[in-house]
Amino acid sequence: VFPLFRGDKVIASICFVKDYNILERTIPSFLLPHNNKTFADGTRFTFASIIGSSPVFVEAVKHAKMAANSPSPVMLYGETGTGKELFAQAIHNFYYGKKKRCIDVNCAAIPDNLFEGILFGTTKGAFTGAMDRIGLLETANGGTIFLDEINSMSLPMQGKLLRVLQEKKVRPLGSLSSIDLNIKVISSVNANPKELVNQGAFRMDLFYRLAVIYIRIPPLRERIADVEELGRHFLQKYSRQMGKKIRNISPDVIDFFWNYSWPGNIRELEHVIESAVNTADRDETALKLKHCYFANLLGISDKNTVRASLENHPEMGSTSFTDFLCDKHSAKFSDAGDKPADKTLELNAGNNLLRTTREYEKIRILHALERTMGNVAKAAKLLGLSRQLLGYKIKKMSLHSALYEIKAKYR
Repeated sequence: VFPLFRGDKVIASICFVKDYNILERTIPSFLLPHNNKTFADGTRFTFASIIGSSPVFVEAVKHAKMAANSPSPVMLYGETGTGKELFAQAIHNFYYGKKKRCIDVNCAAIPDNLFEGILFGTTKGAFTGAMDRIGLLETANGGTIFLDEINSMSLPMQGKLLRVLQEKKVRPLGSLSSIDLNIKVISSVNANPKELVNQGAFRMDLFYRLAVIYIRIPPLRERIADVEELGRHFLQKYSRQMGKKIRNISPDVIDFFWNYSWPGNIRELEHVIESAVNTADRDETALKLKHCYFANLLGISDKNTVRASLENHPEMGSTSFTDFLCDKHSAKFSDAGDKPADKTLELNAGNNLLRTTREYEKIRILHALERTMGNVAKAAKLLGLSRQLLGYKIKKMSLHSALYEIKAKYR
């Protein structure tokens, strides 16, 4: 609702209302996000289940919501563990609601010699032992079929699937008649589809048919600012399941999460949190690094792994981690490389590794802001970070007053 003014006086208002059908499909997912009765058969996620605020991830969700308003095929590209199934189910539930079913097919788990019968169906006598069975495509008719990791499908099978999708008809093995199909097709690949096409592992014509709407889901390392939010979500979930009262994650754990590359993406983060909750005592109120030892997924107990993860982090720049810690008394850092830094970092033998890293990180950020005269966007580019991530770090490290002083100095 917007007010209409004449001078300083409100004389009327104008109201814009969305199409009721859109609201009817959207509102239930927010009112009852955990009530399975609002979900279609074979699903448990909606867009309300998706967590993340990084710009690159928000953009992916935006495209997914646009895809959810269209019957066109959707292809999701993302590494293992990024949440492709979550996106697929959210798109289905937004498009069909709870009225139609969603059939998911793990293409990597089905042997190639059985794929055609499982997908297209069979008729009695088609081959020895064959029975009249409905295929998954026919089962999904009127709803959605999600072909997960479709790049695992053999090339001959890809050709048969292409014809089915093109003609919108399926013929069960051994049958002389075809069945009309009306389904929304969502597929996913865990490798860059253009590279797969160039390698000859994926048919170009099938790619064009399936990727009418193409959505790239970013890996966790590209949306590292979401780690804390996701970690707290999983902590609440597993703490509740196991009857524990853990409500917080210690700063040391969060800092290490920020410096870890997460090759297993969100799935790995979830398993680390679940393992840590299992390890924590019932009277614990916060997850600590010691609780993550048992998981052994991060390799926290291995000092070399910790060192490598920090050394490879973009914020370390060209400075080696060994040079960073070798001086037991003091070390000087300079972003420019030709002049010594104007601040000295004291490194006592008893210093905590992560605390020392935080202090170094602060100095690097302040030097970058100084060099760019307080321009956060330019400083982020200098450090190899996104602007949002640098803004998050400035807020987390309470550097706003320092930033204000730098800006004031160059006005």
